[in-house]
Amino acid sequence: MSYIIKLISENCYIIPDDGGWLTTTESQKEAIEIGLFDDFESAVETAQGFSGGMTRGVDYIIQTISADPYHVVEIIIPEGIAPKLKDINRFIKNGNAHVFLTNVTTSLDAMDGFTRYGISTGTNAVLYKTAQYQDRKDQISQYLSECFGNQWEIKLLPVQT
Repeated sequence: MSYIIKLISENCYIIPDDGGWLTTTESQKEAIEIGLFDDFESAVETAQGFSGGMTRGVDYIIQTISADPYHVVEIIIPEGIAPKLKDINRFIKNGNAHVFLTNVTTSLDAMDGFTRYGISTGTNAVLYKTAQYQDRKDQISQYLSECFGNQWEIKLLPVQT
């Protein structure tokens, strides 16, 4: 388990700079890439050293970062073949719809051993760890090929808890 430090009132994260000093970033991704602590105590000591007198839970929090995070499965398809979904226009970027894989399996499907997928703008988006996604990759690819031919792309977006 790894940790990052978030300054609550500034809504930013503590990271090291090029000179070995501490600075901040608004990017959680950048904090995860260069500002991870291997143990909780080191993170607390660093937060205290950054600005003496800060109180954990009031001035800063220590967030747990998993080495194997869950991922949301983003599907990128051309705008012209995107299904009509609620608020789809908010998910159109550069002529492509950026939507999410969802599980629409009914209880009867599950009892018959079937998993059914769908596309949404985030409602019930599936979350998979890397190994879980790899186990389902062929099924997901088959579903997307049936729906969109070869005009789709998948991105796994890490979700930190």
